[in-house]
Amino acid sequence: MTTTQPAQGRHTFLFFLIYIAILGAFSSLVNDMYLPTIPSMMREFHTSPSMTQLGLSMTMLGLGIGSAIWGSLSDRYGRKPILLWSLAIFGLSTAVLVFSKTILFFVVMRLFQGFGAGGAMVLSYSIPADRYSGRQLAKVMALVGAINGFAPAVAPLAGGFMADVTGWRGIFVVLFVLGVFMLLWTTRRPESLPPGERISGKGLRAYAKAYGALFANGRFMLYVLIKAIGIGLLYAYISSAPFIIQDRLHFSASAFGMILGANAIAIALGSTLVMRFKVLKTGLITGTCIMSLFAIGLGAVVYTGHGIVLFELMAVPMLLGSGMVFAAANSLGMEVGRADAGTASAILNVVKYVFAAVAAPLVGLGNMLHSTGITFGAIAIIALILAAVASRLKPLQSMIKQ
Repeated sequence: MTTTQPAQGRHTFLFFLIYIAILGAFSSLVNDMYLPTIPSMMREFHTSPSMTQLGLSMTMLGLGIGSAIWGSLSDRYGRKPILLWSLAIFGLSTAVLVFSKTILFFVVMRLFQGFGAGGAMVLSYSIPADRYSGRQLAKVMALVGAINGFAPAVAPLAGGFMADVTGWRGIFVVLFVLGVFMLLWTTRRPESLPPGERISGKGLRAYAKAYGALFANGRFMLYVLIKAIGIGLLYAYISSAPFIIQDRLHFSASAFGMILGANAIAIALGSTLVMRFKVLKTGLITGTCIMSLFAIGLGAVVYTGHGIVLFELMAVPMLLGSGMVFAAANSLGMEVGRADAGTASAILNVVKYVFAAVAAPLVGLGNMLHSTGITFGAIAIIALILAAVASRLKPLQSMIKQ
């Protein structure tokens, strides 16, 4: 596959960034906007914390499955038609979800919602890789990552203010409107993958060959695993935060949204900061170490039941390191796998959502403070081991700042 950068004006490039950033933010918006309403949903549906958190896990499972299917199909049939289908499924499932009467129906519909959103997420990586390469691709991904850092900042903040007015159903109406808007915008976007650059071959054999080559690529899979472990840590934090901050520390839904939103800005800062490293691999390792060490500190704070001040002192730098990890791992992974960008993006997303789906409910087992603290510590240790392995890799020449 060859990549060309079309001539474009400043405004065209800005709209491209905004478009890609919104697509990339789908996973954050789908999960983060309704976070402030989780405790009230638990009471409305007369269920347990773990069952309510299963809504997060099922969405992440849907995002993973959707990423695998939509990403590979887009390598064969093009980005635009696949994105249109995925957005249509997202919009329909979101509209139906609003009428949930039981927690079981809600959880099932979240699976379909995640499946549709998976197309937006995976193609937010593939489309830039169709147009850019090397350090230029890294810059685009970092910019998009910085913009996306504000999605988890704005989402819980908006959700917190909406929680007292519209409840969780009103939040999903907003997501439905966003899905329809992006569907209409996509109809006006050009195709980024010309027919001549798509996967050749017929049936499953062509897909299996592309997946096999990437799974066998040790460098690519290491970047995938580092990102996945970071996402697992992030969702362990996200799924435990409503109960720790609202139920235990007695903050309101709107105050919780403001706290989580302010914290998430650190992710955006981390995405920008990592681009200052001359060697992007060094930025990835540094970010992983920052994320992991402060995650261990946060786990200790939660386990011992300390207040909001120490919680924030650990959470903010942890999320800063997470932003560095996400931007660097995305860029490095897509550069290695750019010949089959849709499939590479699918693997990056599928594996990360497997980790996220496993980590999210773990924090709700038994004593939540203890299970959350142990989960943070265990994930951080794995991340440090992966960082040590990555430190032995030779840097990609295309990702060294000239």
